[in-house]
Amino acid sequence: MAPSLGAAEVAALKKVVAAAREDSSLLNTPDLSFFKSFLQDWGAKIPAPKPAAAPEEDEDGDDSDPDPEVIAPETDAPQAMGPAEAPELSEAEMDAVMELKQAAADDVGAGNHAAAVDKFTQVLMKAPSPLLYAKRAEAYVKLKKMSSAIRDCDAALALNPDSAKAYKTRGVAYRYLGKWERSQMDLAKGLAIDFDEVTAEVQRVVSDRYKKIRAARVKKEIDAKDKERREREERVRRAQQEREAAAAASSAAAAAAGAGG
Repeated sequence: MAPSLGAAEVAALKKVVAAAREDSSLLNTPDLSFFKSFLQDWGAKIPAPKPAAAPEEDEDGDDSDPDPEVIAPETDAPQAMGPAEAPELSEAEMDAVMELKQAAADDVGAGNHAAAVDKFTQVLMKAPSPLLYAKRAEAYVKLKKMSSAIRDCDAALALNPDSAKAYKTRGVAYRYLGKWERSQMDLAKGLAIDFDEVTAEVQRVVSDRYKKIRAARVKKEIDAKDKERREREERVRRAQQEREAAAAASSAAAAAAGAGG
């Protein structure tokens, strides 16, 4: 007499079949390999497992709305820096330094920033100071040499950590390099020490960009956590499905063996 299955065993077998229809990779598990062999022996065509989902694209929010005023850093060699300690100068040398300072200021006023940089450099070799480094940095910004400006501001802040001009100028340089977070920090510090409306206008632009970047970063982090949670839940679901399918197959096999005995 052919073995017969009870309602529970049939239901269990249906569950196995439904799970295998959804994802044929379940048949590759050790507990269900016997069932796969049975199907293949009877000429069944088992479809390939579903491919893994493609990873989500990693969008870079910083590039979604590029700023046309952002430029690439210059490739010039680092500029000459003044000595760590100012040398003692004679009265004649001091007079020459004062004349160079005035000439550099005149060049800045005339918009001749390259000449101003040259004169500021000559002065820095004789009488380095935080203010002079910051002024040369401003001239570098006008020349669109932002890396040079940042190096000068770093030197100014090393000599005077409270140099508002150095913070503000470095913040502007970072703004033109698209370093919005660094720019925001420097501009905020500089304006807190010495407020001026021109720099405040730059900060408003930077602050708007910085807020967008922070919002995009937070969204990216939330999306990553959601993706991780969904993947974890899917792993748990698949594991539970495999356990249930294996248990159902085992129950059905045991019932068939009992009926055959």
